[in-house]
This record gives sequence, structure tokens and C-alpha cells, in this order.
Amino acid sequence: MKILVVLSYLILMFIPVKGQSLNNALKLDGKDNKPSIGMGIIQNQWTLEAWVKKGDRPWKAQEAIIGIGEYAKLDRVDQLPLMLKWGRLYNAKADIISSETLDHNWHHIAISCDGIYTKLYIDGRVVASKKSVSDILPGEIGTSDIDSTGFEGYIDEVRIWESAVSANTLREWMGQPLSSRHPNFVNLKGYYNFDQLENNTILNWMGKGNQSYHLRNTRKNYKGSLPLAYLVKNENPLFKTAKKQKLFNGVVIQSEWDVDQNVKNDQLLKLRIATNGSKNEMELTSVNLDFSKTTLLSDIEQIHLYYVGQTPRSSTKIALFGKGKIAGKNVEFTEVKGKAFKLKAGVNYFLVTVDVNKNSKIGNIIRANVTSFGLNNTLHVPDEDQTQNIFKLITPNSTANPNILKLLQWNIWHGGVHLGQTEGPQRVKDLIKNTGADIIAIQEGYGAQTELANALGYEMHTKSPSDNLALLSRYAITKSISNDYFKSNTGIISLPNKRKVLIGNWWLRYASKHEYTGSYADLGLDTKNWIDEDSKVGAIDAQRNLDKDIDPIIQSNPELPVIIAGDFNSGTHLDWTSRAAFLHYGYGPVDFPISKLMVNQGYTDAHRHLYPDEVVYPTGTFAAIYGHMQTLRIDFIYYKGLNIKPLFSKIVRTAPEIDDVWPSDHAAVFTVFEIK
Repeated sequence: MKILVVLSYLILMFIPVKGQSLNNALKLDGKDNKPSIGMGIIQNQWTLEAWVKKGDRPWKAQEAIIGIGEYAKLDRVDQLPLMLKWGRLYNAKADIISSETLDHNWHHIAISCDGIYTKLYIDGRVVASKKSVSDILPGEIGTSDIDSTGFEGYIDEVRIWESAVSANTLREWMGQPLSSRHPNFVNLKGYYNFDQLENNTILNWMGKGNQSYHLRNTRKNYKGSLPLAYLVKNENPLFKTAKKQKLFNGVVIQSEWDVDQNVKNDQLLKLRIATNGSKNEMELTSVNLDFSKTTLLSDIEQIHLYYVGQTPRSSTKIALFGKGKIAGKNVEFTEVKGKAFKLKAGVNYFLVTVDVNKNSKIGNIIRANVTSFGLNNTLHVPDEDQTQNIFKLITPNSTANPNILKLLQWNIWHGGVHLGQTEGPQRVKDLIKNTGADIIAIQEGYGAQTELANALGYEMHTKSPSDNLALLSRYAITKSISNDYFKSNTGIISLPNKRKVLIGNWWLRYASKHEYTGSYADLGLDTKNWIDEDSKVGAIDAQRNLDKDIDPIIQSNPELPVIIAGDFNSGTHLDWTSRAAFLHYGYGPVDFPISKLMVNQGYTDAHRHLYPDEVVYPTGTFAAIYGHMQTLRIDFIYYKGLNIKPLFSKIVRTAPEIDDVWPSDHAAVFTVFEIK
């Protein structure tokens, strides 16, 4: 009988689970699993902590609990800050190691740096300490970008702090879920309790803005067949789950997507309310909005509030508290008596949408802030990332205006499969469809382009269904021969206003020592090397594409407007100025030769033309999912010719479903042109 009880316990503990449970843990295979969070550099003071339990295999020489991610092998960061060496807690930067080897039970491990000392902790005890300071870049959980560092076992309650948490506080809180009562709560940057895994995503409960650092459940061999990391029920006897429901936090995430006139139910913002505990559920009783940053209130016909489930891509949509009409800048949604919404354990999403007036003014801003939300009639002020220039503009509808052309430029990252063979491409497809783009210039299509073209009902120009470059178009394409189809894909689009436009879709080679696209956060680099490398590689590609594919067509038709969109694998001198050097880890000015070439050939950078101040509007396209690389623009839309001008342009880094993860390492560039 005793054996049966033990077997039942083991089966219960290690069956993969999906969705909500009181306490789940993440199971990793130690081989190919690569749960990525992409967090940026944390300097001087920090703490990393997690619960871990070893699996069946023997300890390895290196096993990362929290390590760096891609493009993060920098000279300024500790690459394996929280790791095990043959089962002993270890930190190479400080050269400290615990004397004890972990057994196969659950243990709480942590490392902290207070700006003077680095300390290791096991189960709340200091086991090693040394005078040492380092910066960290928490990019992946249970592995790192260094080969053979995958942890085989179970991880739970990962907490990442931008402060040194004391030993007493670690001991007090390690055995219970976090709440806002924690003395270091304002310094909490990442909180992953692994209680829910949906669509290959685990939420960071502290995530906000376009850099949420939600976990992307992926693998190193992104085309491999090994299982991804998965959830199992956690029966850790040392960790007590919360019972009575308490508020963890409330976070507002704004949409950065523009909206056409006369669109209904456009997503404006989401309010993410996270709770610990499932008993005595709290009730949402009000949501208060401030529309004072909206240009003209009459641009909005109605406002709606919905409960939309516990994950960003949930299909749940329940209308709450009736419809809201704009009567002034302040709008209050208040419960209908007896119909307050009971919060569920974990994350709860509430979506605010707007109906845009068909006569709304193009170029106006629609913006709302959540001033407060009521739980059991007690008001709470949500957190919101105010550091980004996120604003929703009213744009013209190209299907209703023959002079408007919407173009999306996007490197979709190896066909979009980095979030799974099915889930990743589906995210790419949803995003492209949501843009309403008339033309899509794709790089790294690698087999995804046919499905995308079929889903849109668009024409396609690509060398082969598995090739790098693809042009998709709502309108007819006259295909052109390329000098090198891997780097250039050219076509003439016939617009409904009888005009034609020449489209060049480019991918240029990156430099062999491409520090600025992978390691520009390093110290002591010589930017002359960047210029020299680009001059010998990418600039040659650009000049050849112009000479062979673009200029001969223009010479025979000088009135033909030209748009060149692509992944140029190089920065631009318009961004990397002396004024903006502080945005690029101190480097600038840098005269990148490819952007100089394009300007000298008469082409205009559409995005920088509309937002000429590189300091007020710092933007980046590579790499959208890594926190330390947010100001490197290498994806561009250039244009030149008669009667063509850009009206709007966005660097898009957030999915159409607010707070969902981004499926590519590149942001998309979306530009609205007027071609008369």
C-alpha cells in the first residue's frame, strides 16, 4: 500500500499540466530547451533567486539556472550569474562556490550583489561571499547561450531584482508567493511563478510596455523535434501557496498600433491585474479612464470594457459594465449592481476598446490612461511604463483611398518558427493580417511566404517557396529579374489609382565582425572597424542592387516612384550622432556607409523623415526581444520619386493582442505612403 501511495505521488507530480494550478514548476530536459526572457543589463546591485530540484541525470560541470541569452556575450556582464558546478552553487566572476552539493530535493538558491559584495545563498543561508561587483544580463532560464549549460530538472519561483535582497528577507519570503508587502517590491523586475503556460508563453508578472520580458518557450535547435520545456505540478513541501486572494499588482499596457477611420472595437489598452490566492475572490468594481491626451474626443464614438481571460491570446471576451460614451475627458466604468467581476487566481486581463468615428480626423491621437481601478470598491492606482513614445494615431484606410499605400517591412526570423513550428508562424500571420498592409516585404521567409500569401489572398513574388525574400501584394505585381535573389527581390506594383510603384525588397550581408549588430554594448570598440567592414560587404551589396536591379528600371521610366524596404544589417548615421551617443553605449557619431550611400543616391529614410529628432524619438528594430539592444535600427523603408510622400511610420514591436510575445528578433517597420 505504501508503494502505491509513493507511485501515485510521483505520477501526480510529474505529469505535464496545462493552464492554471495552485503551484506548477517548469521541467527542463538539460539539452535543447531554451526558455528565453531577453532581459537587459542590470548594474551594480541585483539579486537572482529560484527554487530548483534536480532531475534523474548526474550533475554536469555547468548548469545555468539564470544565464545570458543571444547576442549577450558581452565583456561587461557576468554570463552565468546563477549556476551550478557539479551540483554546487557557483559564481565564476566572484570566484565563489558553496561547499555543499545539492541533493535531489527542492532547494532555494540565490545570488546577490550589493555594489560591494557578491553572496551565494542556499535555503536562505549565506554559503559563500566575496568582495566583488559585476553587471548581469538575465536572458534565459535554465540555460544560457553558452553550449552545454542546460539544467536538467525543475525550476520554480524565479525572481529577478534590481537591488540586493538581504538574507533575512530571502528567508522570510522564499517559501511563499510574492506580494507588494515585500520590502524590495519596487525593485522587482522579473517574477515567473510558472503557474500557467499557454501558447508557448509564461508571463512575467512585472512585465510592462513593449519590453515585458515574458518567457518565450523555445529551443536552441529551433527546427528540432525534442520537446519544449513544460509544466508539472509542484509538490514542494517547503513552499506554501497563498490561500486568501490578495492583489499582486495592476499594470497598464498601451497599444502602439495606429487605427483607421471607422474601425470598431480597436484595442486601446489592457489592464493586467494579478492576484495570489483563490479563496474569497476580490471583485472588480470600477475602471476609471482619463482621455485628456486624446486630440479630439469626438473622434471616438464609444468605449468598451471587456474581461479577456488570463492569457494575451485568450479567446474569452466578456463585456463588462455596459458601454461608455465620451461625455468628457474622464470616463468611469462602474459595476452594474450585483454584477461585479470576480477575479480569478493568477492573471486577469481587462481590455479597453474604442469605436473610431468615420469622420475622425487623420493624424489625431487617441490615448487613454487608467487613473484607478476598484477592487471591492477600494481604489488602486496601476503601474504604467511612461518611458516609451507610444501613441495611437488615426490613419487613412487604403482600401477606401486609392492614393494610400501601406507597406510593412519585416524580417520574420527563420520563417517565424522560434516559438514552435505551429505557434510561431501563426503569430506572424496574425500580426501581418492585423496591419492591413497592402504590400509586405519579407526577409527570412524560408517556407512561410506561401502560407502567408494564401492567408491574405495576396500575390507573391519570391524566387522559390523556401527562399529568403518574398514580396506579397494586394495588387498586381510585375516581376523583375534580380542580380542575386538572396539579397534583392524587385517588382512593380500596379495601384488602383493607375499609378505604379517600384518596390525593392533587400537583405544585405552583415559584416564579418558585426560588433554593432551583436555586441555594441561592449566597451572599448573602434567604430572605424564597423565602417570599414560595412564598406567591404553590405555597401557593395547595396550598390550592386541599385546598379543592376533598380536604376535600369528607373532610367526607362523616370517618373516611377521607388520604395526600397529591407534588412540592411547596418545602422544609420542619422541615428548614431554625437547627440545620441548616450543611447548607443557612448558610441557616436558613426558614419555608417550604407545609409550614407542611400542618402547620396537621393533616397529618404521614411521613418527618420517623419521623426527627425533622433534623441526625442530613439528607435530600434534589432533586436526587439532583447532588452539591451533597443536603439539599433537596421531595418529600413527608403523612398524617392515624384508625388510620393510618407504620412505615417511606426516601428512595431508589440503584437496585435496586447501583452503577447513578439515572434521575431526584428521589429517590423510599417509606413503609410500617399502616392498621387
